[in-house]
Amino acid sequence: MPTPESEQLSPLQIKDLVYEKLRTAIIDQTFAAGEPLREAALTERFGVSKTPIREALVRLEQDGLVEIAPYRGARAKKYSPSDLHEIYAAREILEAECVRRAARSKDPVVVGKLRENIAASRAALVKDDLDGAADALDEFDEVLFAGLENSLLEDIQRRLGAHLRRVGQVGRSAERFSVSIDEHERIVDAIAAGSAAKADALLRAHLRSVLETQLAVLEEADAAS
Repeated sequence: MPTPESEQLSPLQIKDLVYEKLRTAIIDQTFAAGEPLREAALTERFGVSKTPIREALVRLEQDGLVEIAPYRGARAKKYSPSDLHEIYAAREILEAECVRRAARSKDPVVVGKLRENIAASRAALVKDDLDGAADALDEFDEVLFAGLENSLLEDIQRRLGAHLRRVGQVGRSAERFSVSIDEHERIVDAIAAGSAAKADALLRAHLRSVLETQLAVLEEADAAS
């Protein structure tokens, strides 16, 4: 049954709305990795016909968030260790360039935003607000990416960011977040000091640390299943 919201939108707006809502539900693990995405259930959930659902699933397959198999239908992407390595290799390339640029410019506005982010991350963690801490940690990356000022890279970052937020659910804990915040702080100190090489090295070490945590959790989950 159409929802009041969908009744007021054009077909193109409905397609985009369904895509964004389903994308968000996959990223935030409303649909767990490997969970079937059945058209009938999705049409009921979003109050639309099957056409925008099918188109959204195809777009999400292109984004790498959905897998569609003949005769088996669609399911939320389940990451393998190889997938995580690819995601973090791409992340390292982009973020290393970001921290090098930030260190070379030593822009006090950027440094200030990064330090404010670290303070917000710590405050959320003190309150045992893991959702708030996770959001703040994601925003740290967004501040860095903003310095690229490249529309093509921004599009790549948007797609990559969806995977990073999704895999960020793996190995999520107060202990892991605390380590990441400390690592972020050392990166910002290097940026503020204008040391591009040190910021680059610290960033790469941080990403390896996060990847190792997520790979270990993924291995445990696979062993238990």
